[in-house]
Amino acid sequence: MTTAKDLMKDPITVNKDASVADALRKLVNEDISRVLISNNGEPVGVVTERDVGLFLLTEQTERKIDEVPITEIMNRLVTVDQSTRIDDCAQIMAERDIGSLGVNFNGNTKGIITRTDLTRYYIASFVGEKRVGDVMTISFVSCHEEDPLYEALSNMIGNHVSRIIVKDQAEKPVGVMSFRDLFRLSMVLGKEEQVVDNSSGITVLFSRKGLVSRTGFGATAKVKEAMTANMVTVEHDDDLTMACTTLIENDINAAAVLVNNKLTGILSKTDVVRAIAAISKKKKDTI
Repeated sequence: MTTAKDLMKDPITVNKDASVADALRKLVNEDISRVLISNNGEPVGVVTERDVGLFLLTEQTERKIDEVPITEIMNRLVTVDQSTRIDDCAQIMAERDIGSLGVNFNGNTKGIITRTDLTRYYIASFVGEKRVGDVMTISFVSCHEEDPLYEALSNMIGNHVSRIIVKDQAEKPVGVMSFRDLFRLSMVLGKEEQVVDNSSGITVLFSRKGLVSRTGFGATAKVKEAMTANMVTVEHDDDLTMACTTLIENDINAAAVLVNNKLTGILSKTDVVRAIAAISKKKKDTI
């Protein structure tokens, strides 16, 4: 029986006295989706990509990102005991729509398991169980490369997604923008005291009030400045373990799903977690 202890890894943390900028650097440099907040070495909360994205969208002051304490956007960390079955962990993550669980040893959080860990678990445990088309998300959120950043981020937050498909004016997919893409740009523009607006053909400078918001650089910076060109793809009829391997090898959280070379949906690690939970429930119901 595989348990939380078997799959957990050491958490990546920042101190509770850190700034949002410190957390952003961790997320980008460590290529992770969440960071734990610690106090004297003990995790006391968690900040996810979505938490940071919501902050960047709603912040309306002139503060720089290194002036905002991380505790302003910190959330409670959901935890499980070290002996909790991985199937049960997947069920908890799917039901609560969360991407990680802290792992407790006698009341102290010593590790963390994430969607990535469960994706690796799927590869090792469920060959031939499901196809990509069985679990993929058919609908997907999209924007255009010329859209302002704040509109795209608002769309991502409103639809509870971590990435958005980017199209050109001919409606052809040309790339994808994730929270991490936004963060890389925000680390640069979030330090500036003024916003540069070239939309009228004339360069205009105005004081920045906010970050990726209508009053910050989110109104003038375009999606094309942050997006990643091209997309990693998988096929609708692929075995899900093959697609999971693609996600792991490319170090991405989602891939575009193709049918006859046409984009038809998205496969994410969230879909994989839901698949594990569904398989587990089916097995329990047949016992």
